Amino acid sequence: MTEIAQALTDKWWTFLLRGFFALALAIFAFAEPSAMQSGLVYLVAAYFILSGIMAIYGGVSFTGVGQWWLLILVGLASVALGIMMISQPGLGPLALAYMVAIYAISTGLLEVAAGIEFRQIISNEGWWIFFGILTVALGVYIAMRPDIGIVALVYAVGIYAALAAGSLFALAFRLKSAGNELAKGGRVSPAT
Repeated sequence: MTEIAQALTDKWWTFLLRGFFALALAIFAFAEPSAMQSGLVYLVAAYFILSGIMAIYGGVSFTGVGQWWLLILVGLASVALGIMMISQPGLGPLALAYMVAIYAISTGLLEVAAGIEFRQIISNEGWWIFFGILTVALGVYIAMRPDIGIVALVYAVGIYAALAAGSLFALAFRLKSAGNELAKGGRVSPAT
């Protein structure tokens, strides 16, 4: 169990980096909504690719530890969607909405599963689960309202990215703290 905790806490910075990517996307969505409308496909695709690469790296780092393949699966889905969005930018806002919805629901479910899997290793794993639930909620909202228009989609992505950044930052710092406890020879107390 200590090896699993150590492997997870050593990669706390990957969650922090994903949080910075999400925060940058949120800031851009609210600061430049008109520019984001025209480049939404490319910006969201870049976010998916970068976030996916970080998730794959985290999963590969945990190879053989618990359900490590969940992070790799999330990362591969994210990178594949990002590449598809770049290669087919003319799909239009409705197709983009459905692509984002499918990605968000599937990735959110995998994030929740990963959070539940690691609940015995870290306390306050709720941030990971919250991030997954938030991602599923965004996907369901967009799937139910694909006609919201490109402007509303920009703001929906911005709100999601801001909330995702907050939960990823909280998770990253909790993992870092847990790693410091392990380094001091203490035991990371699992969530109750």
